Amino acid sequence: MSELVKTFLLAAVSGLLFGLGCLVRPLRRVGSVLCLLWLGAALPVMFFLGLSNEYVLLFYILSAVLGLLFLYGGKP
Repeated sequence: MSELVKTFLLAAVSGLLFGLGCLVRPLRRVGSVLCLLWLGAALPVMFFLGLSNEYVLLFYILSAVLGLLFLYGGKP
């Protein structure tokens, strides 16, 4: 499996957690805590997967974009 595919799979997990935290009303607090824990735990996961620095940066950029997409249009 290539580094790009691994990066996209990890970013998909981030998107799933962002979606869970934003779209499922009873799980908002749990989803946001899980998302923060995931973003903190993803760095060691990517280190042990052997991803290079560019793909780590790509993961965090994709995660930020997904977070903005889910949070856009929320409560003012």
